[in-house]
Amino acid sequence: MSRAINAEAVYGTVLTAGVISAFSLYNEGILALILRTSGTVLVFWIAHVYAEIVGNRDSGWRLAVREALQRSAGLLWALIVPLVTLATAAVLRTTENTAVDMALWACVGTLALLGWWAARQRHARLPGKILTAAGTATLGLALITLKAFVH
Repeated sequence: MSRAINAEAVYGTVLTAGVISAFSLYNEGILALILRTSGTVLVFWIAHVYAEIVGNRDSGWRLAVREALQRSAGLLWALIVPLVTLATAAVLRTTENTAVDMALWACVGTLALLGWWAARQRHARLPGKILTAAGTATLGLALITLKAFVH
């Protein structure tokens, strides 16, 4: 699990939040939003895995594939929290706008946790953990701000 908590998890969370924000402009419903977001992030994941394999000239094909899949797993893990949030919002019959807001705030929380975890792995003291968590969470806050300007 800790291998999936990496740069790709941060990138995947920001990507997922951006995709949710962008697709929310179409107002096609929460299910469509879940499907479009999943599909888009899946394509990015495939492209990322492929690029990692092609770029890894130091290993044989099997090792390159295994390493690429391990490194890129964070992109897929990043989908879980926002998609579960959207699905929960759908079950609760919230509006699509509320569901999107919930998912984006879930991404902010995820980013904060990823930052905290990264600082913890580096044995940072409490101020370092807080600053790192705030720094990664700011990426999600930037997307929420952009969404507010677009809507």
